[in-house]
Amino acid sequence: MGVLVDIACVINVPGAAVLTGGADPRSSITSTGMLLVLVVIGCWSTVFFRVRYPPVVVIAGGLLALAGVSYLLGLVAAFVACLRWPHRTRLIAAVAVGTVALFILREALTPWGQALPWLLDEDPVADETQWVLARGILAVLSLGLLSAIVVVRGTRAEASRSKLQAQAQHERADALDAALARQAERERIARDLHDGLGHRLSTLALAAGAFEAQVATAPVDPHLAEWARHVRGQAHLALEDMRGFVGALRSDAPDEAVSLRQLGALVEGVRGAGHRVDLTVILEGMDGVSPASESAAYRIVQEALTNALKHAPGEPVTVTATAAPGAGIRIRVANPLASTPADVAGGGQGITGIRERVAAVGGEVWIGTHEGWFLVDATLP
Repeated sequence: MGVLVDIACVINVPGAAVLTGGADPRSSITSTGMLLVLVVIGCWSTVFFRVRYPPVVVIAGGLLALAGVSYLLGLVAAFVACLRWPHRTRLIAAVAVGTVALFILREALTPWGQALPWLLDEDPVADETQWVLARGILAVLSLGLLSAIVVVRGTRAEASRSKLQAQAQHERADALDAALARQAERERIARDLHDGLGHRLSTLALAAGAFEAQVATAPVDPHLAEWARHVRGQAHLALEDMRGFVGALRSDAPDEAVSLRQLGALVEGVRGAGHRVDLTVILEGMDGVSPASESAAYRIVQEALTNALKHAPGEPVTVTATAAPGAGIRIRVANPLASTPADVAGGGQGITGIRERVAAVGGEVWIGTHEGWFLVDATLP
């Protein structure tokens, strides 16, 4: 549409066409007019690049206005510029109004501007007052329409931004509510652990200490005192673990109380109870390991050992832990399958917990039986 309008407006430029009036008005385009038609087509083709390259449309609109064809593409360019640089809307509006005013002034005072009277009158006179007024009214209407479009577009954009901001506020409020609910649930669990399990572990530790003291005063079996010390030590370690869990739950912080460097102490405690455990630990470049991954690795070994001792008592357990930059953390716990099923109830929560810990840090795990062995093979980033 813009091309068609501006091709008709080519006759605004003196020398672009030869006009004849009378009962049968005609126009014949000159070589200059043909060149202007090509310029019109080239300039209007820039509207296809208005989103990515708005300055190109601005230059093309200014060129057609400067040549005297029309200011229609200039108005389109002003609208595009307002969308691209909304903070300069006043400057763009001033330039657009000034360009249109100069265009109308030139048509009123010079031979430019023959298109409108020739198209609407059989015997046009370019400098008649009626055509000057008509051009002015058309310019005012065009600028008013452009202003209305810019205002409506800006209002819609502002409404859209307000809607997005309100949605973001609602999402933040929902996330805060969910976080508060999770924190309340964690505090409830922490209280239950501290009041329930903490009481039982404290009682167990005290009983184990009393039992150790009694055995020391009246020894019956030389190994009995060692067993009593082991029970008391494990009770104290369990109590410390429970306190660490309670603190992590209440502070919503990762369990940083354990690390791979403590695997030796963990295995020694299991060996102290008379179980056979072979441990191999190779750690390189541990400074960059996240506390979450290191804690998850330790807890995986701990749960895998518990699972092995519970379901295959008396069988040897092999634990291998390696860590290196680029390769991640590799945990492998293996034990032979028990010849007879252990008389221990199991709900599968330990295996589920291992899978959840691995998933939480973005790792991979394989758990199952292979050639008479039960394997837990986990890789953590």
